[in-house]
Amino acid sequence: MKTLLSSFMMVLIFTTGFSQKPDYKRTNTSKQYVRKNATSPSAKADLDAMADAFEIMRSIRCDAGRSWYYQGAIHNIPAKIIGANKLCALYETEKDKLFAWGDCTHAVKTDTLAKEKAALHFLLWHRLYTWHLEKIVRKLSCKEDFAIPFWNYGSDIVDENRLPSQLQDPTNALYEQSRYSLLNNGYPIDDSTRMDIGLQLNSLATTTPFGGETGFSQILEASPHGLMHDYIGADGKEILWNEIYQDSMSGLMANVPSAGFDPVFWLHHSMVDRIWWEWDNSEYGSRPTLEELKEYPWEYNFIEPNGDEITYSLEEVYAIVFDPDYTYEDVEEPQILAEVQSPSMPTSLKDAFASSKKMKKSVQQGGETLLWKHGFNRVIGNKPFKHLVSKDNAKKTIKHFKKAQPSKLVLRINVVVYKEPGHYFTVFLRYKDQPDKYLGMMTFFGVNHHHGVQHHHSLGEEGAKLSFAYEISDDLVDTNDEFEIIINKRGDSKAKVTVETMSLSAIN
Repeated sequence: MKTLLSSFMMVLIFTTGFSQKPDYKRTNTSKQYVRKNATSPSAKADLDAMADAFEIMRSIRCDAGRSWYYQGAIHNIPAKIIGANKLCALYETEKDKLFAWGDCTHAVKTDTLAKEKAALHFLLWHRLYTWHLEKIVRKLSCKEDFAIPFWNYGSDIVDENRLPSQLQDPTNALYEQSRYSLLNNGYPIDDSTRMDIGLQLNSLATTTPFGGETGFSQILEASPHGLMHDYIGADGKEILWNEIYQDSMSGLMANVPSAGFDPVFWLHHSMVDRIWWEWDNSEYGSRPTLEELKEYPWEYNFIEPNGDEITYSLEEVYAIVFDPDYTYEDVEEPQILAEVQSPSMPTSLKDAFASSKKMKKSVQQGGETLLWKHGFNRVIGNKPFKHLVSKDNAKKTIKHFKKAQPSKLVLRINVVVYKEPGHYFTVFLRYKDQPDKYLGMMTFFGVNHHHGVQHHHSLGEEGAKLSFAYEISDDLVDTNDEFEIIINKRGDSKAKVTVETMSLSAIN
């Protein structure tokens, strides 16, 4: 039985415009630096150099730009330190912030427009952030070819899901005690989480477009990015001493304001960048335009290897981010995009379909039609949460999709939480007598921070209302048969997640 995308390919081919974005060709290029797999022997020299640099950085006063504390604070820092700050006496509350501190895209609160703005810059800002740290380590370690290794979590190779040995060694400058103890003790990521990450990576590989609520950037930010932050920081698993907050709570990585202080942060974000790198150079990849970035501007402030402050214009950001000086050891070099004349029409049906993939807008836009919506007010328990979509609503969905090609079908699950959950959920679509189809995850990294709540406080009587969106056009079958949406809880955290509504919309 064909999926909706297969069933209506001919319609898509002849109704999609081909003038929105020019074609590109590959030009010859070489990259000076190579980021290596952190658990492989090839990365040992880089990890040793990183440890040498961090030893120096930890000895530098906190108001110096190249120090460990300063670099961590660029990502974010607690709004208030509990007691006298033993690591940096000059910082007690957010009024004491220095240049570039707290600039990361996780700093936004609940405003919808601000979230869209931040999501568009998430990958770009973190690429520049890691790139600057890379240059600082290169200078301090005197290893001229240093590049930040990536931690290849989610790999089918079990050993690649362990922390590199340097990060497990309490005498090493890359060690941090405030992590999930199993990881620090050399155990790999548990099998269920590893397999869930694998499902997510497979799904991300064919996601389009770049921006929007169902776009690549926002989905990657939620998982595996957010999922791994919480996992490494033992959120919902262990109570640890968080030396940045100076309090017993979850680990550094599980909290936005302390995440950048854990050296594993850089290996994690090198992996996030690698995932983007591969997608960007695939047939599904797209990029925000400079005009889109200017419509939703963000500040790009960093520290140079000599300690100087630097602020980039968006033109400079765009030039650096989409032509960096590094590559990854296990992926092809990126395409340097040179504009060529776009043909008025493709030469074959195969070429037409490939073109339609490439020409998708980098940010999802268009009118929206609500097809159905249901209210629940039901807590997701340890047993799967199931919602049966009736034949009438299935028929309505198929009918509209056929009539309104091309369009996207977006499933939204609206939930409320009163305390930041330390677990996550997987979401599937199920037809009778067919394998479940993976839709995505619900993760909660940074919920307290985004809602302006300190780690020990609840989210108030109204809680935090969150919306998770999944583009399911490729998953629905051309039939009027009923189907189910399945939500599975992953983890043992006691924080309750309540499903308020579930809906399906068509976006043109």
